[in-house]
Amino acid sequence: MKLLITDSYKFALFLLCLFSAPLSRAQETIVSYVTKNGGRTVHKDSAEYTSILRIKPNEQGLYELNDYYQNGNLKRHGWVKTLDPMRLRLEGMVETYYDSGSLEATTYYSDNKRIDTAHRYYESGILKEIKVYLKPQEGQKRPAWDGTNKRLLYYADSVGRIQVQGGSGNIVLPHDNGIDVEQGVYREGLREGRWEGSFRKGKYHFEEWYQEGIVTRGVSTDSTGTKHPYTERDVQPEYPGGVQNLRRFAAQHYRYPKGAVRARVKGQVILRFVVDTAGNPTDFEIVNDLGYGTAAAGIEMLKKSEKWSPGYQRGVPVRVAYTLPISLNIGPRRQP
Repeated sequence: MKLLITDSYKFALFLLCLFSAPLSRAQETIVSYVTKNGGRTVHKDSAEYTSILRIKPNEQGLYELNDYYQNGNLKRHGWVKTLDPMRLRLEGMVETYYDSGSLEATTYYSDNKRIDTAHRYYESGILKEIKVYLKPQEGQKRPAWDGTNKRLLYYADSVGRIQVQGGSGNIVLPHDNGIDVEQGVYREGLREGRWEGSFRKGKYHFEEWYQEGIVTRGVSTDSTGTKHPYTERDVQPEYPGGVQNLRRFAAQHYRYPKGAVRARVKGQVILRFVVDTAGNPTDFEIVNDLGYGTAAAGIEMLKKSEKWSPGYQRGVPVRVAYTLPISLNIGPRRQP
């Protein structure tokens, strides 16, 4: 999304969907210390992990990426299409690891989109699942949660008991919180028929029905017995009038701080906020600041924005976190 705003100074403001910033450039590598919320810090000890890009490309023109945990173990290894840590575009095979050093997954990418066959493993080394990611058809519109862009070929539980083989089988999927589960049938790699389970740490129970991987209907029930019917599993928050209206709002209400203009600041401000269950943007957090009040100006802009339509998970309103990068670039001063 590109916005061009003209005042006493001319600058471009871009709303993007990417984040990160290089912090140091050595002779052969670009090193970034990445915080838990995706921001950057100059202090290695306060980072979640260290990301290192090798400047020299390989024969295919790709740049090697290595991320490391604080304990020194490899977190991720792969290749990217650009040298800009703010705009990593994964390409080819990417390997991710547990902090213990065990292989977690191998996944293939094309222009930052998952493709082909992915393998995931438990920390013990047992194969967990095999999925195949499909390329979407041109112009195809997908729901927020889409079960048709991939096929589950294999799944086993943590002790190696196989539940899905050849794309078919009855499966019990535990959630990462250790409380919730969902269970149902896979047929030819897709969810099919009736599924049931819980979410939000057991606060809600659900039943939902699938046809070739697509939810056709469902209902969630809370602890009081109140039912929440739905036809889409996940619904993302939406700004009134959509993306175009958000662009117009930002162009009209972002105020470039005078100090930033004088300093000719260039770079990317990154803000994180939550759209709450009533649709209000709240819990603002600065992930990356260019100084001179640029991040504060972005927060003030968001505080003036309209209510969003809230997000829903299985018919229940939920809080949804967003990361909003704002790239600032002051053009040449006007000549008298």
